[in-house]
Amino acid sequence: MLTPEDASFITAATEGLSEPLYAALDDGYTAAHAHFDEHGMVGDGYSKGRTDLARDHARRYVERLHGDRKHLGGWEPINGSSGRFHLRNGMLTLRILHATPYDLVPAPGRNKARISYYYNRAVDLFGVEASNLLAVWLSPREEGGEISVRIVRPIGEWKPGRPPKFDLDFELPRETEAFTDWEFVPDDKGIVLPFEFDEDEREEGEGSGA
Repeated sequence: MLTPEDASFITAATEGLSEPLYAALDDGYTAAHAHFDEHGMVGDGYSKGRTDLARDHARRYVERLHGDRKHLGGWEPINGSSGRFHLRNGMLTLRILHATPYDLVPAPGRNKARISYYYNRAVDLFGVEASNLLAVWLSPREEGGEISVRIVRPIGEWKPGRPPKFDLDFELPRETEAFTDWEFVPDDKGIVLPFEFDEDEREEGEGSGA
């Protein structure tokens, strides 16, 4: 069970990343959609391409900021292949993913490395400081809307369309000032967090086959 201290550690670690990550995703989304619109590449068949290009632009934006780590709140990009967008802060790792049409938090799929990432086994050895986190970004729902990002700590695998397994889930504020009044108050039912956290759904997901 995640403790209030554990949850506070994770939110404190992500606080400084909120503004630069949103700036990177906003920049990437604008650049990608401008490219596809300019070339008349419209319609549902191009949705994945737009998302992939937006991610790559966002990753490049973060790489440019990396020269001055204070602009990334202590985080740094992890060099990798296959177009992955990963960040590291000490032993914390953050993987940036786009929400799917059916799942706000994407399932790990069949990739063994991603499944291992979702299980967060290193936490048993090193504690919350070694958490594998997801930053799941959702495109604007309507023209003129804003990208939103959820920070999730997965604790196992699940199949697409089934309840996700996690023990922490909150929407990342766009401004660091929004973190100021957050408190973590334990009660006899567990932890009460100042953001969406559906314990019943998480427990159902833990019991499902994957």
